Amino acid sequence: MEKVVERLRGKMSRRINLIGVCAVSGLCILLLFASHRFTSNSYATEYFKPRERNANLWLLNAHKFYGTKSFSAGSSYDTNPAIPTPQNSTITIEDILSYQRSRIADEMIEFQYPNGLYDNGATKLSDLTPETNGQPVRSIIVTTWRSGSTFLGDILNAMPGNYYHYEPLLDFDIIQIRGPPNDRIAIHNLKQLLKCDYTEMDSYLEFGKTHNYLFSHNTRLWRHCRLFPQFCYEPKFLGPFCKLFPLQSMKVVRLRASLVTPLLEDESLNIRVILLIRDPRGSLQSRKHRVWCPGQPDCDHPPTVCNDMQLDYEAAIELTKLYPKRFRAIRYEDLSMNPYEMTKEVLKFYGLPFDPAVEAFLDTHTKLDIGGVSSTFRDSKSAPFHWTKDLTFEEVKIIQDSCVTAMKSWGYKNATSEQELLNFDPLLPYSVS
Repeated sequence: MEKVVERLRGKMSRRINLIGVCAVSGLCILLLFASHRFTSNSYATEYFKPRERNANLWLLNAHKFYGTKSFSAGSSYDTNPAIPTPQNSTITIEDILSYQRSRIADEMIEFQYPNGLYDNGATKLSDLTPETNGQPVRSIIVTTWRSGSTFLGDILNAMPGNYYHYEPLLDFDIIQIRGPPNDRIAIHNLKQLLKCDYTEMDSYLEFGKTHNYLFSHNTRLWRHCRLFPQFCYEPKFLGPFCKLFPLQSMKVVRLRASLVTPLLEDESLNIRVILLIRDPRGSLQSRKHRVWCPGQPDCDHPPTVCNDMQLDYEAAIELTKLYPKRFRAIRYEDLSMNPYEMTKEVLKFYGLPFDPAVEAFLDTHTKLDIGGVSSTFRDSKSAPFHWTKDLTFEEVKIIQDSCVTAMKSWGYKNATSEQELLNFDPLLPYSVS
């Protein structure tokens, strides 16, 4: 009897130990998950300014600048987006411009000015700001939906002193612009924005009033929009505010490459354009998760998507010949596989240095998968290839059969079986020269 009791006690002891180990392991996993969530939330509000990364610190500095009359006691940028109140109604547009002007000057203290590099003689801030008749560095990404442009756009927005025109053709809905009747007004709008002219942009501004994401990716503008929404969509504020910035970036996902010629021809803009391409199997798989894409022919129809890719390839050949220093094509997969080296190449092409703020962005956004489908916190080496696991071979084959010419042009290899997808490298050499 005593031996039976002893054996039972032994089993119970081992069971308790096992439960304890499982409990401790579960707690560690929860803490790790919470840590990742905290990290995600923290980085999501970063200003990517080496000496001022915290949003509440930004608010504190604004509070000091505008004076105590500007904000209610205890207000928080993250939790109280500040609507017009007696506390901030006395702030003028010029007050905001003065504050932002000082922030940009602080951001640019350690900036490496071109000083003759990249065909740019700028040696100081005033050489680059439209407000002082300077010529800003204007960088454009042309691509299509779910092709890595949010990642590349955020890399550019990590640069100090950058003003981000995020998807400026959002108000055109889920279409691709390939020619008439939309090309004329689309090019007009892009030129207006690149010149910081928000007049004759009524549709764009009205769209922004009910779709915050039009401006919210422009972090330096959006902070002021949240504090002073009475000015946010006013051309009399937006124009002068935009002209404070020495760098301007823009990502466009609704305009095909052949239509950027008028922008490249306009010497007053002095833009440089990157055409960003992604494997159609990856972009189409990613679009399945977006509520706005299914049922939209320009977005979810493989033959249409692949025809656009091939026309972009043909346009890229011509544009590379005509504008070798101001047009370039890259693949999202190449950027993701070698983010640091490719980012250096991209910035050099745009005429920008590899700034410490960009390196900090890459350090925090290329190691772990955090957030939803629109997050730019990704394991960059695996992010472009999720389609190999998320699509069935039948789905892959449908896309490939619609994309024979385009995939060959851009250097994407066909998969031949379900088994091959388990360990598949789809990248082949390609050239647009």
